[in-house]
Amino acid sequence: MSIRLRALTMLVLAAALAGCVSSAERSAEAARKQRLIETQVQLGAGYLQRDQPELALENFKKALELDPDHPQANNMMALLQWRLKSHDEAEKYFRKALRARENDTPEVWNNYGAFLCDRGRYDESVKWFEKAAGTPMYRAAAGAYENAGSCLMRKPAPAAAEKYFREALGLDPNLPKSLQQMAQISYDAGRALSARGFMQRYFQAVGDTPEALALAVRIERALGNKNDEASFALRLRGKFPDSAEAKAFAAEARGAKGK
Repeated sequence: MSIRLRALTMLVLAAALAGCVSSAERSAEAARKQRLIETQVQLGAGYLQRDQPELALENFKKALELDPDHPQANNMMALLQWRLKSHDEAEKYFRKALRARENDTPEVWNNYGAFLCDRGRYDESVKWFEKAAGTPMYRAAAGAYENAGSCLMRKPAPAAAEKYFREALGLDPNLPKSLQQMAQISYDAGRALSARGFMQRYFQAVGDTPEALALAVRIERALGNKNDEASFALRLRGKFPDSAEAKAFAAEARGAKGK
């Protein structure tokens, strides 16, 4: 090999090595930047959870300065703006988060659905809950179905909501809210025996609450079970004497005696 050719070969090799180093440096810098963004988002989420919105805002702003299109940073900023009742700003940041790659965003879809429901845009919200729940391997799918059902109960559209509560319970049979809502829907539809079944599952999963015991009293009354009705009423008065439900039943009992 001539000296000139050898020198040219060495020059090409050196350039290639320089390119590799440059590429490695860029990759390391990108990874460092990603870690910084994630740290800022996690810190902000912690502040938001502790009800310190000013500090959360500072961290989310820093994250978005590093990457204005980062899906989780935009998602958390949207949640913060929603908390602050800056609804137009919340919508803007949700929309930015939604532009991320599809498989990265079921959590954003779920959050956006909750935001839309809160704004009274019920039918729109259900579509986003469905989209989130239908994502393969999404661990919060049961919660997304439950959110859809809860939103439709606010509409109110209990018959449509029932479908989603059943979907939720198919994935997680012990979801307390879905069990109680199914008991309420069944009771309101005149299916007292079915309502009792859901309440039994609820009590096994959660235990006694004033709302659940009050519903159980009404269910047993509808079934003509005076002993069980009295038993649930006693539990309500004994465990939660100052609850609105206990006071309502006490007033009802006094009214019945006065007749």
